[in-house]
Formats: sequence, structure tokens, C-alpha cells
Amino acid sequence: MIYLWTDGKGWEQFALTDIQALQDRGITIGDRARIGDRAYIGDGARIGDDARIGDRARIGDRAHIGDDARIGDWAYIGYGAHIGDDARIGDRAYIGDGARIGYGAHIGYGAHIGYDARIGDRDTPIIIYIIGSKHTVSYWGEDRLDIGCERHTISHWMANAETIGENNEYNDAQIAEYKNYINFIHATHERQKTEVSANE
Repeated sequence: MIYLWTDGKGWEQFALTDIQALQDRGITIGDRARIGDRAYIGDGARIGDDARIGDRARIGDRAHIGDDARIGDWAYIGYGAHIGDDARIGDRAYIGDGARIGYGAHIGYGAHIGYDARIGDRDTPIIIYIIGSKHTVSYWGEDRLDIGCERHTISHWMANAETIGENNEYNDAQIAEYKNYINFIHATHERQKTEVSANE
């Protein structure tokens, strides 16, 4: 069984063989694709040939799952997200709305890829997701760092961490805690840039 959205009723169970229900919602499922038990499929979603969708995975409206892609159990693929051919998305991973995951990229178990992020072909990015004492911290290999609802470049965080913390009512201990996270991610990002330059 899968879940499809029904106006006025919410998510309802349907059999995967109910072709009319899929067509009514503009959902396309490719040849030999396999959909796990109790998966949620949004309107307008496209699931490619030979793709595999895990049990209880959620595929957002207008999401595109490429040919031979693998989506893990309990994974979340956001509205309009694009998962490339042969990509691998781990169990319980979260892919934000509008994100683009390239051909053959691998995203691991429990990873969190934010809104509108871009992961290139065959990438296995370093992803950092920290649950701090006040807000979560997320980094996915780009010069951008999200803490709570604040999103800035890493250099902006380095220069303004105390001010941003004070504006968000962090106490002194929390400001020190989050500055440690920022410094760790800055060092990781700089090391990544060095490694990429060395390999070019």
C-alpha cells in the first residue's frame, strides 16, 4: 500500500495498482520501479525506471527521482527536489525542497540536505548536522552554514557569531558552544577546499 493525498481528506491509502489514482494526481512511475510499503507519493512526482523507493519514504509534490536511483526507508524528498539517475539516498535522510542531487551522488543515513542545495554528479559530500543546546547546525559542503533560522556564509558567522547569538538571546555559554561549532565547520570547509584544489 502507498499513501496519496486526497483533497478534503488528507493522506489516504491506495494500492500501487490503482493506475487511475496515480494518473489523477499526475504521478509517473517508471518501468520496473519498486515502491516500498506505506510510502507517501506527492502530486506530480516522477519516479524513474528501475528506481527503488524505501518503506515509509516521503516523495514530495513534483519531485523527480531518476532512473535506477535508490531512496532509503523513512527518507524524505522535498517538494520539487531532483534526485539524479543512479543516486543513492540513505535511510532517514532529508532532502529539502528544490534541492538537486546529481548523477550517482551518495547521501548517507540520516543526512540533512537543506532547501535548494546542490550536490554535484558522483559527489559524496561531507555533511555536518549538529543538534545544539538551542538550535540545529547544518553544513553540506558549501560556503554556507545554517544555525536555526539564520543562514550566512561561514566567514560571516566567524566575524559575527557573538552579535547574532546575542540577537537570538543566547547566553554566554551557548555563544561559546556555537562558536566552537562554527570553528569546527570552518576548519572542515577549508580542508575540503584544499583537497579539491589538490585533486584538480
